[in-house]
Amino acid sequence: MKKIQQFMALAGLMLLATACRFGGRHTTIIENADGRTVKIEYRGQTYFTEDGKAIKAISPHGSVSCSINSDDLVAENDNGKIVYEINGGGKQTNLDDYGKEFLARAVHEMIKRGHNNDR
Repeated sequence: MKKIQQFMALAGLMLLATACRFGGRHTTIIENADGRTVKIEYRGQTYFTEDGKAIKAISPHGSVSCSINSDDLVAENDNGKIVYEINGGGKQTNLDDYGKEFLARAVHEMIKRGHNNDR
């Protein structure tokens, strides 16, 4: 009976750790105003470039997504590299001109809403 209790306690702790992404932060911001919808969701920490137009780094196992109306950006840490996906177009490490422009808009929206302002 004691082994069953220990197993159940261990299983519960593992479930909690997984559900909380090992203590990592998960934040979602949604704003609807004047016919414009912005949704920002992130896990872990995201660091922006000095000019506020790109992502410099994302913490291990971290990710950030930003939707502005019908445009979507997802950026993830993939073994130390930042991998982007724009509008479901497949994962890539290098962005074309449109991707860079949309990334700059997304970063601007994240900074404007205080993304990682608590560091």
